[in-house]
Amino acid sequence: MKKLLQASIILTVFAISIGVFQISSCKKATAQTTSTTSIEGLWVGTYTVDGQSALGAQYYSFIIKPDGKMIVDSKWANQQHLSIGTWTLNGNTLSCSFTCVFGISSNVGVVETSTATYDNTGKLTSGIWKNIPPLSGSGTFTLTKVL
Repeated sequence: MKKLLQASIILTVFAISIGVFQISSCKKATAQTTSTTSIEGLWVGTYTVDGQSALGAQYYSFIIKPDGKMIVDSKWANQQHLSIGTWTLNGNTLSCSFTCVFGISSNVGVVETSTATYDNTGKLTSGIWKNIPPLSGSGTFTLTKVL
C-alpha cells in the first residue's frame, strides 16, 4: 500500500508538471486545438533487454515536455525507476539522453541514450536504448502516445 501511495504521488506530481491538470475559472473558455502530431506528451509502452529474453517486455514511458526536457518512468526487477533528461527531434528521429534519479541503488546515476522513429500517428517505433559506457546494457522499445 505504501508503494502504491508513493507511485500515485509521483505520478500526480509529474502530471501536474506537464499540465495534465488545469485549473479553470467560471468564465467561458475558448477551445484550444492540440495537434495530434505533436511529439510532446505522455508516451507509454514496453522495452526489452538484449540478451535477456526471459525478462520479457517491461513497462516504459516517456513524458516529453515542450522545453526539450523529459521524464522516463520504467520498471526493472519489479522496481520503479525514474530518469530525467533531454530530447531532440531531427526530422522523424527522436534522440534522448537521461539519467536515473530513482530506483535500485546501483542504477541511480546510470546514463542512457535512446533513439526512435516518430511516425506522426502517435507511435515511436524502432526504438533503441543504450547505457553509456562503462555499462553495456541495451535493448529496444516501442511507445504509443496516450496524452
